Amino acid sequence: MLNVTARLELMSKILDTLKAVVEDAKFEFKENSLHIRVVDPSHVAMIQMDIDSAAFDTWELDETEIAFEIDMVRDLVGLGSEDEMLNLRADEGSGMLQASLGNVEGEFRTIDPSTITARALPPLDPKCKVHLSGPDFIRILSAAALGGDLVTFGIGEDHFKVSANNTNNNIQVDFHKDNLQLFEFDKASHSQYSLSYLQPLKKVVGRVETLEIGFGENYPLALNFTFYDGAVEVQYFLAPRIEGDF
Repeated sequence: MLNVTARLELMSKILDTLKAVVEDAKFEFKENSLHIRVVDPSHVAMIQMDIDSAAFDTWELDETEIAFEIDMVRDLVGLGSEDEMLNLRADEGSGMLQASLGNVEGEFRTIDPSTITARALPPLDPKCKVHLSGPDFIRILSAAALGGDLVTFGIGEDHFKVSANNTNNNIQVDFHKDNLQLFEFDKASHSQYSLSYLQPLKKVVGRVETLEIGFGENYPLALNFTFYDGAVEVQYFLAPRIEGDF
């Protein structure tokens, strides 16, 4: 049995974050929390999300796993404003998910949870870390899009730089350490990543006060942030693009 209610502000950010990586996901409802782990089909990007049950206005359930196509519910969420409430209900063995948004009712076919597997994020120990705001990260992504499909994160001395270039454009975004919430590195490093996996996060991080970026020399990118007053913790992992990938 599942009966949960949440504001659309919360649900839309959860679904938009997952949509950056996958088309469908498994939601693991525990006694006091919701856990979601997804990995894209190419195993390039992964997300681990942990949501405190206190973020929900209604939380009545038996521990269960439900999987569904993200856009199926995301399209319904898009009909309302962020202050409206979405109710999700499911009975064990029914194979259906009922959703209510005001006077709109929807019933959707779920996916067998056993068909969706995603291992936990690998242990990462990035030696380069910076903290900046969500709006700053959006600015980085928007600027990088002017320079191509790949973005390079670099750090050294007293600057954190992000660059993107193609045959016609060369775009750079430069942060002095004094303008960052945190600036740590063991040695000058840079690493390149596919921008297409990062652009969808612009929908999510606009109100994030502190976003941690971790990387290293040709090292996976680790993004850590919270939203909804800290009730939702997100860990994002993106494999680097190294010379042999081209």
